[in-house]
Amino acid sequence: MGIPIASAALLASLWGGGFPPSSPVVQVEPSVNDAPATVATVMARSPFAQAPLRETWNLGLQSIVGIGFLLGTGAAIIGIRQYLMYQKWRRQEYARQLVDDFRNQPGVKNVIHILDYEEYRCFQHTLPNGKTLTFEATDARLRRALRSHDQMVKMRRGLNLLQRPDIKDSKLNDNTAAVLDKYESEEFPIEIALRDWFDDFLMGLEQFENKIQAGLLSAHELKPFIIYWIQLIGDRRFRRQGGSGFYDQLFHYIYWAGYSGVRSLFHRYGYRILPPPYHSSDFDPGFEKLGGRYDAERALCLAKAAYLVYEDYAYIQDIIRYWLENHMPWQEMEDHRYVIDVLNRWLQEDKLIQKVDLSEHLHYFDMPRTNTQAMLFRKGNQIILAFRGSQQLADWGTNFNFKMRPFKVAMSGAQVPSGRVHAGFQGAWESIEAKVLLYLRDWCKPGKPYHLWVTGHSLGGALATLAGISLNYQGYTVSGIYTFGQPRVADWEFTRKINAEMGDRVFRYVNNNDVVPLIPLTFNILNPTRLYGHFGQFRYFNTFGTLRMTSFPTQRWADRLLGWLAGIPQPGTDFVSDHMMEFYIRHLQKAYNAEQEEARIKAEIQAYEVVEITEAKA
Repeated sequence: MGIPIASAALLASLWGGGFPPSSPVVQVEPSVNDAPATVATVMARSPFAQAPLRETWNLGLQSIVGIGFLLGTGAAIIGIRQYLMYQKWRRQEYARQLVDDFRNQPGVKNVIHILDYEEYRCFQHTLPNGKTLTFEATDARLRRALRSHDQMVKMRRGLNLLQRPDIKDSKLNDNTAAVLDKYESEEFPIEIALRDWFDDFLMGLEQFENKIQAGLLSAHELKPFIIYWIQLIGDRRFRRQGGSGFYDQLFHYIYWAGYSGVRSLFHRYGYRILPPPYHSSDFDPGFEKLGGRYDAERALCLAKAAYLVYEDYAYIQDIIRYWLENHMPWQEMEDHRYVIDVLNRWLQEDKLIQKVDLSEHLHYFDMPRTNTQAMLFRKGNQIILAFRGSQQLADWGTNFNFKMRPFKVAMSGAQVPSGRVHAGFQGAWESIEAKVLLYLRDWCKPGKPYHLWVTGHSLGGALATLAGISLNYQGYTVSGIYTFGQPRVADWEFTRKINAEMGDRVFRYVNNNDVVPLIPLTFNILNPTRLYGHFGQFRYFNTFGTLRMTSFPTQRWADRLLGWLAGIPQPGTDFVSDHMMEFYIRHLQKAYNAEQEEARIKAEIQAYEVVEITEAKA
């Protein structure tokens, strides 16, 4: 009987903290067998024994709850992580499936072969009458296929007109009629088939952009599956040799056909789709005029030359011919004349027949030892020397060779200004100097008027500056040096003397956050006694692409900060994209258009004033 009562007392002490003071306690005669109960009763009544037991029990409960909470939290985190990983896998699988479906389209598959350096393949197209045509996707054929909608409509109208019996029988000889029939029955359907393939390809890219905008997948999730094609099209370093004309025509087509989603998709990965800038009126008479509205036009033309020198030699030849031929724009041709022009060019493709022999108009220089490329061409009495800029890793080796050396020229006995120049730039120019002088001696003979212009972008701008200065001190009259995003070239001593001698003929254009003009730093620890400087007249494009003829350093740094902040959400970096030659051309085109509009308004005002004066006199 003693043991159960003592046990009850112990339980009461654990659960309730002991009996209340007023509660009666049953007294039991102690015995040997009841000794444990007596001890328990004493412990139950002791306040010193009750507190540790409660704390131990509460601590145990708290530990159990804490461990359970931690385990639950860990399980929740693991579950959420696994869920997110699963969702990520599903989205990536969705992106992969989309791209697989895209690639398996017959037209898209053919375009991928063409882009993937397999244009030599033989492709097939079946006509409605069941006849199968086998052909190669040559660059010339691709360029015809990707003409604008208006050109294709003009072509169709012209073909229909020439096929009319009253015209075909009376005005076309048998040979011309046969060529016309062959083109209309075989070549034109091939061009339309190629056009359809590229439409399928571009529409697929457009759909990718639509899904990104809808939030169905992200550009990051899609990137592993399409970045290869993006680079093949958007990055000139990945293009196949000899295909520059096709790529430029493709850029034109993307604009003409209104594929804004494709342009947006390329922009997400740091590439810009801009149409090529070349026009048949570039370097026309009046180009050499100084001052006024001609300054922006001249700068724009020379910027195009600095951009063209980046292309492969075959395409450079095409554009130089385009500039030299003064070919009538297709917009001004009658429909049937346009068809005849296309047929003539089609027949000349395999025969290498050209209207203009370039041997007396174009020379291209490529020096592998210094990785220096340049072109020298002329149109009328205009002579243009253009240097290619930084494109390969070896080019940047030239850029970052900060050592300086005395300036010198090839002609012995020439008096040159004292001072030191960038050793890497000077060495690159010297590697082609002799060849340039060889052709200039023939083109710039005494008594023969000429205008010599030198231009370049990035590293090419630095070489253009040294080349123009060198030619000036070797007896050639340099009409102007135009550079775009060029680095510093020489120390302050040399810079001051050149600015005093020919600073009014040197124009240096810099885009908002282009970082290249800031290197080398003015102070270089490798040459602490030599400070780098810039030449000529400074032209600055602000964040909005507006040309500023004058600007102060405080204005430029504030504007650069604004441009950097605006570029944070954009792919890539503002410092890199602002160095692209495409943006220099676009900003110059904007400046030229503004000058043209200003000149038009001024002419209208003058004409109105003349009328008022005439009426007043009457």
